[in-house]
Amino acid sequence: MDSAGRPILSWQMRIRHISILTVLALGVAACGADAAVQSTTTAVESTTPDPLRLSYSLEPGTTFEYEVGIDQQIEMSATGDASAMGDEEIPGDASINLTGTTTFTHSVAEGPQPGRYEITIRGDFTDLQITGIIDGEPIGQTDIPDFAELEPIEVTIVVDEQGNVIVDDELFGDPLGGLGGFGDLAAPGMDPGQFLGPPFPDRPVTVGDSWSETIESPVFMDGDHIVTQIESEVTAADTIDGHEVLVIETTSTTSMIEFDLAEFLVGFFQAFIPEGATDEETAEIDAIAEGLRFLFIIDETVADMTTWFDAEAGYARQAEFSMSTSIVMDINMLDDETGELVGFGMEMSIAQDVTYRLIDAANA
Repeated sequence: MDSAGRPILSWQMRIRHISILTVLALGVAACGADAAVQSTTTAVESTTPDPLRLSYSLEPGTTFEYEVGIDQQIEMSATGDASAMGDEEIPGDASINLTGTTTFTHSVAEGPQPGRYEITIRGDFTDLQITGIIDGEPIGQTDIPDFAELEPIEVTIVVDEQGNVIVDDELFGDPLGGLGGFGDLAAPGMDPGQFLGPPFPDRPVTVGDSWSETIESPVFMDGDHIVTQIESEVTAADTIDGHEVLVIETTSTTSMIEFDLAEFLVGFFQAFIPEGATDEETAEIDAIAEGLRFLFIIDETVADMTTWFDAEAGYARQAEFSMSTSIVMDINMLDDETGELVGFGMEMSIAQDVTYRLIDAANA
């Protein structure tokens, strides 16, 4: 109760913490669901090797093991009250570099429909090296902040034999926008637990051939669309460990993503207005709702991938993935203890390189 005997916290919602990496995940989740795809191909005359229709060999029961290396650079600055982000500990300024190597397994199973396959990817980075500065102080090896920590990965994705990742449309039917499930997805290049290799065209290709796809996907809780342009080209033929491979260069460019959860949060918040509330109480709640803000802007994201694809075996033997993006957050949320609105702002830039090297292919 306040000094006038009015309830302050009894009708306030407690908003579940949404981590920065979850926000990043939003971009990619949108780029996979209910997407309209337009494909084009460009052929360049080539005699070696012969043109092949590329596809992935994804037999149920097959397990691939990849050595995965990561090099991640994070630069960030924050202002305001970090309590607006819940329990997340966020410094005012940070420059962090994370590096590490581990083993990921990709296990193939039958998919929900013919021609589709479930791939379960498991791995974790238990021996990361960390360097950098947080709020002017050098970082210790055990001082990885929550927002930069690489959590263990266990995710199941569905793909077809051409390498198109299929995202369940039901993800966007969740009244919370599927936020609870975004932890298993990632922004381009951000999550090392991803399917290796580009989507392939439905035609034979060889060295010098290129193809492109334009993917339009609905924006989270909005009528607009995110546009992702994927450009791929077979640039060379090579040999890895005695196996002939095609070198495929792929660039994916995802348009800027901007969304504000405030409208959704206001509706959820106003549902907690107590029955029989006075006009004064309702006005107080409306004033707080008007001040709520939960704005995220993810700049245009560019991800580059080089895949060394074994066309005969039907899988990638090696891949390199790099990406960079930046994020702006502008938040004005209720403090759980005081019931007052607190503001928080953050700017973050992320650059990441991930390498993959096949070390075993069981039953392939």
